[in-house]
Amino acid sequence: MLIPDESGYLLAARLITGGAAGDLSGRTFYQAGYPLVLTPAYWLSSDPATVYRLVILINALVGASVFALAYIALRRLDLPRGRSYLLATVTALLPSQLYYGQFAMSDAVLPVAVLGWLLLVHAWITSGRFGYGVVASLVAAYTYCVHGRGAVIVVAHAGLLAAVLWRRWASKRDIVVTANALVAGSAAAWALNGWVKSRIYRGGVQAHGEWLLHRLTSLDGLGWTIGLTAGKIWYLIVSTWGVAGVGLVALGVVAVRRRTPPATRAVACLTLATVVGIALAMSAATADEKTVANFAYGRYLSCLAPVVFLAGAAFATRCTRRAAVWAVLACAGLAFATAGIVRVQAGGRLSTQFFGTADFPEICVLTWNWNALQLWFATWVALVLLILAALIITSGGRDGWRIVAVGFIALDLTVMAVSTERETRAWEDRIEAATSLAPAGLRPQDHVAVNYVDLSWRIWVSQAFQVRNGLKAIDRFRRETLAPDVTLVIVPWDLGKTPRQSWPAAPPNWRPVSIRQSYAGDWVAWRRMG
Repeated sequence: MLIPDESGYLLAARLITGGAAGDLSGRTFYQAGYPLVLTPAYWLSSDPATVYRLVILINALVGASVFALAYIALRRLDLPRGRSYLLATVTALLPSQLYYGQFAMSDAVLPVAVLGWLLLVHAWITSGRFGYGVVASLVAAYTYCVHGRGAVIVVAHAGLLAAVLWRRWASKRDIVVTANALVAGSAAAWALNGWVKSRIYRGGVQAHGEWLLHRLTSLDGLGWTIGLTAGKIWYLIVSTWGVAGVGLVALGVVAVRRRTPPATRAVACLTLATVVGIALAMSAATADEKTVANFAYGRYLSCLAPVVFLAGAAFATRCTRRAAVWAVLACAGLAFATAGIVRVQAGGRLSTQFFGTADFPEICVLTWNWNALQLWFATWVALVLLILAALIITSGGRDGWRIVAVGFIALDLTVMAVSTERETRAWEDRIEAATSLAPAGLRPQDHVAVNYVDLSWRIWVSQAFQVRNGLKAIDRFRRETLAPDVTLVIVPWDLGKTPRQSWPAAPPNWRPVSIRQSYAGDWVAWRRMG
């Protein structure tokens, strides 16, 4: 499991289906939109292991729709059916699209929602049918219920409505109805999120809003934000083998070209605004966790990776050789510029701070290094792949783009196979070894108490999902705080003491049944006997 993200979403889904709330006070707030999608898993089972497997199945079913949406998008760009089919396949197999489907994380559904939103906007402006606009507003509001990134999408959509009114692309009546749908959907999302927050985060959440405000209104905060924003855009380019960089350039050209059809121009502007807005907002609201991922991180823009990749791929398959050269040069300039900003911002911290392989799935495989971020090497490798692809497309005749597409499919699948083996499974084994309650003989009917104060949050956040009845708090030094229905107690362990000394206030009928030493901390599980 990826802690604390997965536990947050899984506990919210359990709450929505009538299960125990859990308590993640003091942690990041994980919103309710994605847990809504996961509720069928809890309808079918209450066993945590089975629920988790069902969640991965749900992710796969939802994520597979990226292929269909990508195909529709390419057809609207007037690409032939065969070309659209193959490029949609490449898009659906992007590592950024598949990787997060392995986890109970909102990034498994956000790409589908974002791509669907943009297609609905295009259909509304093209056809003039306000029904498309209403549904687009509701999808935008749904993203607000899924993640903080959705707030940027709602703002971008509101800006679109203002532009549609100004350019008279729809009647005032249709715009009013569409705007009301956005407001109503956003209000419903706010209410649902508020309810989940009041039940699971009773002691409050991390102050991401305060960090956002401070960093956008102070010079040092703006410096931090701009540096991290560059890192996110760099990651988007490199993790898509440079194609997203070409896509950003192509979208910029389409956005400023006057002869571009209104619907296509609107979608291009929305995409660019959302890329920049999400990168800025998430950078400003991010805590300094003393990790390399603070400076270069791909997850927050992964929801837009399919869209930007599609723009680059569509451009590449029908551009002139001269246009291809300029696009590659522009992409290279953007990649090196953003990499340079990351290097200046991070300095020596890129090699001294914590490097988590789970944060860099594509980059680790691209550089074949699972110990450090090789910023410049990764940039050069991605650009070499892009240059080779451009040469094959421009000199390979009719089959050039097919060769590149098949090559990218092979590359995507290779990256996923290696990252799953070297990163995903290794991380899951590490979390399992650090937090699993199975060795303590966890039973469905067990009521578990935890010393929240002295135990690492990485341990109890994971255990909160393992325990069906929700964790209870315990003061390890006061027997009277132990609820009478508690059957298992988790307390931290000082290796200089015996396991029996880990809980000085243990009642006589309690015994240690499991001890654990791990990267996240050392702890002992005590069970009531008789």
